[in-house]
Amino acid sequence: ITSKQIKEELGTRDLPMILNSTPGVYATEAGGGSGDARVNIRGFDQKNVAVMVDGIPVNDMETGQVFWSNWDGLSDITRTMQVQRGLGASKLAIASVGGTINIITQGVDQKMNVGIKQEVNDYGLFKTSMGYNSGQLKGGWGVTLEGSRKWGNEWANATYTDAWSYFFKIQKRFKKQLF
Repeated sequence: ITSKQIKEELGTRDLPMILNSTPGVYATEAGGGSGDARVNIRGFDQKNVAVMVDGIPVNDMETGQVFWSNWDGLSDITRTMQVQRGLGASKLAIASVGGTINIITQGVDQKMNVGIKQEVNDYGLFKTSMGYNSGQLKGGWGVTLEGSRKWGNEWANATYTDAWSYFFKIQKRFKKQLF
């Protein structure tokens, strides 16, 4: 899933909701509040799906759940999402019997960009976000920053939210390696 598709189709919804356009994937905003999304791949719930950000697992260590409310601003700096349905080879000890979702964020591979975005839905939920990606600077360094605030009501009663999120990443390229 490309960043263009995310920008055009996601809106104020949680990031997993864009996965409904992928065959074999079903996502829902279960509780109706911000961050209450759940994902099923080929019938397996997200406890059995490995979710990673830049290749780093983010599933809860005890329950295997993914708390999407912790990753609220991630959609603003997502470069692409990779979805693998079913088992696959991995060097990580992850619960991926249902599949794997890898969220790749912006970094040194993109050009420098700055963005400000304002979103609103028909229930009175607002989201303002600002982001900056330096691209690759001299010496192979790169910086990605993102911050957002989401406030208002969701479609279910008593689900008012007022949340801030931020993301900060520094990268350094060493020939063919990226740290």
